[in-house]
Amino acid sequence: RPANEVVEEIRSLVENGFREIVLTGIHLGHYGVDFNRNLRRESWTRLSTLLRDLVQVPGDFRIRLSSIEATEVTRDLLAVMAEHRDRIAPHLHVCLQSGSDRILRAMHRRWNAKRIIDRCRLVAETLEMPAFTTDVIVGFPGETEEDFVQTLSVCEQIGFSKIHIFPFSRRKGTPAAEMSNQVPAEVKAERILRLTSFEEELRNAYFQRLVGRRLSVLVEEIVEGTARGTSCRYANVAFDALETTQVGRLVDVQTEMVSGNEMLGSCVLPSEFVSL
Repeated sequence: RPANEVVEEIRSLVENGFREIVLTGIHLGHYGVDFNRNLRRESWTRLSTLLRDLVQVPGDFRIRLSSIEATEVTRDLLAVMAEHRDRIAPHLHVCLQSGSDRILRAMHRRWNAKRIIDRCRLVAETLEMPAFTTDVIVGFPGETEEDFVQTLSVCEQIGFSKIHIFPFSRRKGTPAAEMSNQVPAEVKAERILRLTSFEEELRNAYFQRLVGRRLSVLVEEIVEGTARGTSCRYANVAFDALETTQVGRLVDVQTEMVSGNEMLGSCVLPSEFVSL
């Protein structure tokens, strides 16, 4: 979609009270490729170009990027995210699917584990305590215990705070469905349990690093005086609602501790506001 159309739609959404805008696409990081044919490189449109336009839209809102391949996270993109950290959420959902290079090749993916790890390290060096989330497919045909352990290792090295876990399921007509080395259902189930438990450990480790920080939280519900919402770093946050706290608004919350799968904190009054 042309950048001007995206800008105008977001302007309309913000004017109508929306406070978080998520950019999504099949290959989000390739935004602009179809506009750049026959143009000199200095005239190209990229995702970073679009973001620089979007952050200029007036209003109280933030932008979040949806699923993106790690190889599509460019230095230009990171530069605009770092420059506008109060407007662009420091959170990237990078595609992993497996930490085994052998399985990634079988999936016909365009990346290997080292490339993903290296790019996420660059992100961590550029942004302040960014959140990483991902998708993992468990039990792709031919996945051995060693392959699965490699996936656990990559998840640990990157430090994902959320892993969307999917068991491989055969889809009629796909090459993978016809592979002879299907992983038994009981093996997939056991690995899913292990990865789920490991994900909880990784999430808790990341949340603990956020304790004591102020996070921008989008309030999603208020029940019996307790407000809950999602922070810029994709952490669930609960806090005592003030009289001025409203669903659908962005508020600053000083985090104090981790409780289960969420962080607890207290709302910061506007006069104390410091964007982090």
